[in-house]
Amino acid sequence: MNPWFTHFSRPNPGAGARLLCLPSSGGGSTLYRPWLGGLDDIELHAALLPGRERRMLEAPVTTMDAMVDGLVPAVAALADRPYFLFGHSMGALVAFELTRTLLARGVTPPQRLFVSAFRAPDLPNPKRDLHALPDHEFIEALREYGGTPDAVLRHRETMEVLLPMLRADFRLHETYRYHAAPALPVPITALAGRADDAVPASQMAGWAKQTEAGFTLHQFDGAHFFIHDSRDAVLNTLAEVINEELAIAWE
Repeated sequence: MNPWFTHFSRPNPGAGARLLCLPSSGGGSTLYRPWLGGLDDIELHAALLPGRERRMLEAPVTTMDAMVDGLVPAVAALADRPYFLFGHSMGALVAFELTRTLLARGVTPPQRLFVSAFRAPDLPNPKRDLHALPDHEFIEALREYGGTPDAVLRHRETMEVLLPMLRADFRLHETYRYHAAPALPVPITALAGRADDAVPASQMAGWAKQTEAGFTLHQFDGAHFFIHDSRDAVLNTLAEVINEELAIAWE
């Protein structure tokens, strides 16, 4: 059993590829549960990170290096067939650095990297850092940030449990420092929400310079969590791109 990834259905030996998904800040594998059944012949795996869900008792990861070190062997165990990486928000940044490290360590890289709702990694963070704020300010900032139900934010006992994990996630991407390196030999597809004021398409377009193997940008109706607002359109795009990539590989 792979502790870093879970899937919501039985393994499909006949699947042509695997899609490995990394969550947003504060998110878990359940972020991708609504995608279940939406990708024919593509086996969906969602990252199960420390500090949440059935790994709640583990210390959350606070640095990019530690996160990538944990994920590399987990991804390597799933690289026995063609696979693709998808990351939403924080997950996009993790997926990018994970791809860099997989290549550096000689592990088969993904066929393509999908980055969703996170600015290009070399761009500065336009927002203030949140991870070190006092609890009440941090919770209020989370309310403005979106993605966490208000009922959860108002429930003191629940927030006492969740705050260490939430702070760890924000610390991970807020303390991240980009280092220049050769562009990836892996194509990148960026996804953006047309109403996402936090990460507009102009910031997603900057991902183009991170690959030498081809770049595309797709926009969808919805704000920061357009992957749910426009579920069917997103999944149709992913399936189309993945199948095209597989067809090229099989030629």
